[in-house]
Amino acid sequence: MTPEQFLKHLTRMNEQLKKAMDNDIPKIVANRATQMFKQNFKEEGFFGKKWKEVQRRQLHTVKYKTKGGKVKTKIVPAGKGVMGRRKILTGRTGNLGRSIRWKTEPGKAIIYSDLPYSLAHNEGTNNAGRTHNVHLAKRQFIGDHAKIQEMVKKTIEEQLKRLGK
Repeated sequence: MTPEQFLKHLTRMNEQLKKAMDNDIPKIVANRATQMFKQNFKEEGFFGKKWKEVQRRQLHTVKYKTKGGKVKTKIVPAGKGVMGRRKILTGRTGNLGRSIRWKTEPGKAIIYSDLPYSLAHNEGTNNAGRTHNVHLAKRQFIGDHAKIQEMVKKTIEEQLKRLGK
């Protein structure tokens, strides 16, 4: 290889590396992180740390009379019907879980939810609801975590190995 060919090769590799760092890697990381956060949402926790249980799903004992007049008890959730079984933070529509999106800028990935109440649920608050005195427990579904950092590291390593071939 001549010095001119070597210089061309280095220039081309530098351009590929810049493209990977500015565009390709952030897109891959954003997509993978979004999938991980959506999985957290489905598992009702944040990377294995379960969310605080909601009141509507907490079980309580109900006494009732049978047709024969016997008093029996059964354990039921506080919420009626599907409300007593529905996953935490899904609501009637499931919009919060589906609102997790991503965008990229050169060299970085941004994962977000644009719903006005997502921040209150993700971080918890004592200032929610129409009267601003409703407490929402922190039920984080988006944020930094060691598993995200590990995924970013592995993605960068994979992409750099791919460029080196």
